[in-house]
Amino acid sequence: MAIRNGTENPDTLTGTANADTIRGFGGDDSLIGLGGNDLIRGGNDKDTLHGGGGADRLFGDAGEDAVYGEAGNDTLYGGTGIDDALDGPDFLDGGIGNDWVYAGEGDTAIGGAGSDHVIGSFTNDVLYGDDPQDSIVGAADTLIGNDGDDVLYGGDGNDSLVGGNGIDTLYGEEGNDILSDTSGPTYFYGGPGLETITGGVDADFIDGGEGVDSLLGGGGDDTIYGDFGVADSLSGNDVLNGQAGNDILNGGFGADRLIGGPGFDILNGGVDSETQSLRDTLTGGADADLFQLASTGFLLEPVEPTFPPPPPQQEPVGDLITDFQDGIDLLEYEFATDFSELIIGGNGTSSVTISVRNEGVPGEIPDYIELVARINGAGGSLITITEADFLI
Repeated sequence: MAIRNGTENPDTLTGTANADTIRGFGGDDSLIGLGGNDLIRGGNDKDTLHGGGGADRLFGDAGEDAVYGEAGNDTLYGGTGIDDALDGPDFLDGGIGNDWVYAGEGDTAIGGAGSDHVIGSFTNDVLYGDDPQDSIVGAADTLIGNDGDDVLYGGDGNDSLVGGNGIDTLYGEEGNDILSDTSGPTYFYGGPGLETITGGVDADFIDGGEGVDSLLGGGGDDTIYGDFGVADSLSGNDVLNGQAGNDILNGGFGADRLIGGPGFDILNGGVDSETQSLRDTLTGGADADLFQLASTGFLLEPVEPTFPPPPPQQEPVGDLITDFQDGIDLLEYEFATDFSELIIGGNGTSSVTISVRNEGVPGEIPDYIELVARINGAGGSLITITEADFLI
């Protein structure tokens, strides 16, 4: 075991293979622990700390420091402690191992390879579960933003991201992640995988990304997308729950379940594939809601006569609206310019269908009727769809 103390000038201090204590004090120091479970403190000014092997404890202390845990299960602090408010913006990298990384004021912190805990300060931090420049696949990380406007990147693995106070942005990225922020407006981006995203009482933006996701807006006026800007082949069957507030829900591709909750909500199941055999299910809630309907643009292809004839093409099944309230809720069909373009079936019953006729190319593709939606009255009540029910 060795004790290395620096001066008020720039120093380079190197430990041993044993458990060492290294203090830089003043000056822009370079402190290297090597092996053993070391305690390294940077002191004032711009220091660079390397833990080396072993379970090290590294404190950047005051100044703008670069702190690298390297191998071993390390604990890194950007400042003098978890609540340090005098520290400059530091760079912290846990490296290989299961690390605890505590960011100081305005720090950038990386957990590195392993199952890490990366915890922000009470100001604006940028937190990464894994090194974005590293090809090593990360494990399950936990990132906690605390106060301030934070940006959290989960990276690879099944991560848990918690935003905290402030206007935060959370990226789950690869893996099956859990993202939550119950205070402050938050931007959630799930990425590939099976995501569980929970917003809070403020207005949140939620994008589940690719995969089968569970998305809950919480209180506040939220905007929720099941698959925002992803290709059909990468989409999933998502569950979107707006909960309280005036929400906007868009399922994207796949057979999605949309639940508006209390408040005036806009529900759009999304444009689905021609070959999709399952429908989107839309439930608005007790208040007035707007249901946006979309066509697949499905067209029948001309077929040369054969014997036996080919099986009929699968026609899109349309959306299912479970609780339409006659005279309260509204419908909107994106391709219709006039109510007469729609075909309404089953008026005066508890279930109504809305279809559209696509004429195709005369003489080449025959006319056909595409089912756009099936609408059930709330509690089995009788409904009659009229022009007044449409926002055109």
